[in-house]
Order: sequence, then structure tokens, then C-alpha cells
Amino acid sequence: MKDTKIEWATHTFNPWIGCTKVSPGCANCYAEEMDRRRFSKTLGTGSHWGPGAPRHRTSEANWKQPIKWDREESRMMVGHAEFVANRRPRVFCASLADWLDDEVPIEWLADLLDLIRLTPNLDWLLVTKRPRNWR
Repeated sequence: MKDTKIEWATHTFNPWIGCTKVSPGCANCYAEEMDRRRFSKTLGTGSHWGPGAPRHRTSEANWKQPIKWDREESRMMVGHAEFVANRRPRVFCASLADWLDDEVPIEWLADLLDLIRLTPNLDWLLVTKRPRNWR
């Protein structure tokens, strides 16, 4: 989503929706509640939460958004490098999932990492409760 209301991010990008709770901090997960109330009805696929629940990969159009943001940023940098250096866009990634979820196909993760590589003008904020999966 472009221009998020989250004060410490410029954009949000959800590569997929869904997760499995792994800690007490997950007890009141806003993303699970949002999925149940909004996305499951819209997508018609049921819940995307819990072990074995299918994760929902977001649309190709959604995946093209960070490329567009990066391109816009690149254009702004021309002739304004000192200004732009102080305001790099921050992308909060996977606010409706965990980007290192055990149940996401490895190909999806590879696609996400490739997207991050292709957008050098964006600072990606990657939060996880599964740092062990990074290896």
C-alpha cells in the first residue's frame, strides 16, 4: 500500500497473507483478525492462519508496486541526491504475514528476495518471529 499511515514506514507491501502463531506475542494478532473479517470473505478461501492453512499469495499487480515506488524514487534522485538521501522510502514488508513463515513455499521467499534486490532505492523493513529460518 502506498503512503501508509504507519508513522515509521512510507509503504506497506504484503507478498502473501497468513501465518502460524509461534509466541505469546501472537495471541491477539491483528492480521489474523483482519484476515478472518475481511480477506477470507473477499478471497473466498477461508482462514490463512495456523498449521497447514493455505497462505494466500497476493496479486501480480501488488507485486509490481515496489518496482513502481523504486522507479519514482530513482527519478526524484536526479539533481536532488542530498535531499533524497535523508528521506529514503521505508517499506514495511509482510504486515499480514511473517516473511520467514515455515509454511510459505521457498519459491515465494526467493521471489520476495529478488524483488528486494531489484528495488535498491527502497529500505525494506523485514520483521520476523522466525530468525532461525534465515539460515
